[in-house]
Formats: sequence, C-alpha cells, structure tokens
Amino acid sequence: MPIVVDRRGFLKQTAAAALWAFSKPLRADAPFRVALLSDTHIAADPKDTFRGFFPHANLRKAVDQVSAGQFQMLLVNGDMARLLGKPDDYKAFTSFIDPLAEKIPLVATLGNHDDRKNARAALTRRAGETEPVQQKLVSTIDAGDLHFILLDSLLATNVTPGQLGKSQRTWLSEYLDAQTAKPAIVFVHHQPDPDNDGALVDAARLLEILAPRPAVKALVFGHTHVYSLDKYKDVHLINLPAIGYNFADGNPVGWMEGAFSKQGLDLKLHAFAGEMKDDGKSVSLSWR
Repeated sequence: MPIVVDRRGFLKQTAAAALWAFSKPLRADAPFRVALLSDTHIAADPKDTFRGFFPHANLRKAVDQVSAGQFQMLLVNGDMARLLGKPDDYKAFTSFIDPLAEKIPLVATLGNHDDRKNARAALTRRAGETEPVQQKLVSTIDAGDLHFILLDSLLATNVTPGQLGKSQRTWLSEYLDAQTAKPAIVFVHHQPDPDNDGALVDAARLLEILAPRPAVKALVFGHTHVYSLDKYKDVHLINLPAIGYNFADGNPVGWMEGAFSKQGLDLKLHAFAGEMKDDGKSVSLSWR
C-alpha cells in the first residue's frame, strides 16, 4: 500500500515541513489529529464520472474541508487512481494533494487500482519511514505517543483482491513484538474479511497477528466504499467511506477526521454526497 520516498530524500525536498512533521501536539494531553481519506479514484479526465458522482469535484471538496481544519497528518488509504494507476491519473491526484501536503505531512497506502511504480514516482511529498519488506512498500510513523503502521495490500493493479504476503506478515509480527510501549494503529486498503473473494486473501492470518498483541488498537481500511465500525477480539475495525463514489445509495461519500490518543479515538464523518444523514456525527472509541 504505501508510496514513500526515502527519508533523506523527503527531508531534502521538504526541510522546513520536516521540522514539525509528526510532532507532538502543543498540549501534552491533546490528541493527534489525522484527516482520513480513502478511495479517491481520480482519473486524468477531470470530467470522469461514475454512478453520477464526480471524483474530481469530490476530492476538491475534501481538500478544501481539510484545509480549513487543523490536522497533524493527512492519510490517503489507497485507490488514489481511478482504475489502472496511470501516470496522468496521479498527475491529476497530486494537483489536489500536493498543495495540502506542503502544510500537512502526507502518508498513503496502495489500493488495487494503484500502480506501485507510478504512484511512487508521483508522490514525491510522501512522508514516513520506509520499512525493509521485499516487493512491498510499507511505512511507519512515530507520532509521539502513537505508532501508525501502513501496510501494502496491492496484489495486482485492477485486480480486486489484495494480499500482504508472507514477508510482510513476518515483518509485521516482528515489528509489533519490538514496539510494545505505544498504541499501534494499522492501516491497509483491503477489508479483513476471510469470507469475501474480493477482500484481503490473507485476512485471517493478519487478524491472527493483530489480535493477540495488546499494543494494536485498531485496523483501518477502505476498499468497500462503506463507512462502518466493528470489532475483532477487541481490535477496532474501521472501514472508511470513499471520496470518489459509493457502490450503494445508502452509503455516504466523504472522509473522516480522527483524533487519536493513548486512550482511544474520536471519529467524525464529513459526508458531502451519497447518504448524508450522518454528516457531522461523531463517535468515540476506547482502546482495549
């Protein structure tokens, strides 16, 4: 999922921003605020539509709303591109995101409509630490009192299911065993549904890694274009809504803001299309 430049390259390109990237809040007890976007599905054509939705216009709304808030990180959880992850798709995507990334550190994961090579070339403002996982782009963020872990579930571009693979699962197990002092939040594009052929094919193995490790508090994913909250053995499962479009009329189109702390997470929905009845509603989750 994640597309990052190496840390030295990032620091050279954005030296001023790096001085405050992922810094602790001004107050010791203040939450770490993250703008959570997913499934933007931006095509090169600004007039591209799907199911009556306009992804370009939707992403513009989301970027404007995020710009008006106060966030310490911007996270895009996969499927940045419309279908095939073409260079021109990312050129359009970064035209929206880069001005925001100049103000807020940007991190991202890869979805099944992304292309690993093209995305990595385009997202030059990407922050985070790249981890040594073979044939995957995995990154981590040390956010003071919290750890964010961004996994790579891209199996093949424009192929619906996703996969972590053995090397990534092994790395994750070892990383979590070495990082037990802080709450860990895990991000991946595909939903962890072992019974769904279009989901993460090694979902059961991922959940077996996360559930026994108490430092892991939540798994955040996209892919389904549905907003939902659930639990697996006290690990919160947070399904982000899509920016580009929904697959069913009863689901919101929009983004989430998350206020993360050592104790839990406050989530707020920003819906600007689709089902909007819960726009502006908040929910509080407590960590195990």
